[in-house]
Amino acid sequence: MGSAPFTDTPQPLKPIYAIKLDVFEGPLDLLLHLIQKNEMEITDIPIAEITEQYLEYLNLMEMLDLDVASEFLVMAVTLLHLKSQSILPSPSSDESHTFKDREELVRQLIEYKQFKEAAQTLDYYAINREKVHGRNVDPAADNHDLREVQIKATLFDLLSAFNGVTERQFAVDDSYEEIQEEQITVEEKMDFLERRLNAGEQIRFDELFSEFASKLERIVTFLAILELIRLRRIVAIQSGHFDNIYLVKRDA
Repeated sequence: MGSAPFTDTPQPLKPIYAIKLDVFEGPLDLLLHLIQKNEMEITDIPIAEITEQYLEYLNLMEMLDLDVASEFLVMAVTLLHLKSQSILPSPSSDESHTFKDREELVRQLIEYKQFKEAAQTLDYYAINREKVHGRNVDPAADNHDLREVQIKATLFDLLSAFNGVTERQFAVDDSYEEIQEEQITVEEKMDFLERRLNAGEQIRFDELFSEFASKLERIVTFLAILELIRLRRIVAIQSGHFDNIYLVKRDA
C-alpha cells in the first residue's frame, strides 16, 4: 500500500499480512460509528469535525497496512468537498447545490442506519430462536444458558479499542524493533488465540496487548484478531456500544 493519501502518516514497518476489508464494514458504517461515538445528530453533522475523525481512521488503517476499499477514499473526497463548502464562501447560485450534497449524505446515513437496525433485530430473534429447546431439556441447564444480550463489535469498534490501547502504552524505540531476531507472525498469534479460546477462555481485547509489547507485536496481534473474525472462527462481542470488547470462539 502506498503513502497515506491525505496526511503524513507513519507507514507500516513492512508488509505483514493482507486483510481484505470488503468482508467488514464500509464507509457508511464508519460514519455511523463516529456519529454514535460523539453522540451527534445525523441531521446536524459537524462536517469539519467528522471529516477530521474519518481521515484519522483511514490513516490508522493505512498504518496497519489494511486493504482499504476505494469506497472509503470516495467518501473521504466527498467529506473534504462538503467541508470546503462549509468553510469557504460560495456564490448564492451554488447554495442550493451545496445543501443538496449534504442532504443526500444525511439521507443515505438515515436509510443505512434503519437497514442496520433491522438486520440487528433479525439477528437478535435468530439467536433467541437457537436457544429454544424441547421439553426434555434439563431446566437447570436451560437456566445456565441464559446470559446477557450481547452485540457484535464492528471493525471500527476494534480499531477504536486498538487505538486506545496503543495511546496508553509507551512508545517503542524503532531501533529495538530493528534488532529483533525473531518476529512473531500473524499465523502464530492466530494459533495462540485459538488455543486460549478452545480452552474455554473468553478474552478481553485490551488484555491481549502488554505494555511491554513492541509496536510490531501489537499490530500482528490485532491483524490476527481481524483474520480470525474474517474466517468466522471467532466473534468480537460487547454488552453495549463502546463497552469492553471480548473475543469468544464462534459456535459451530
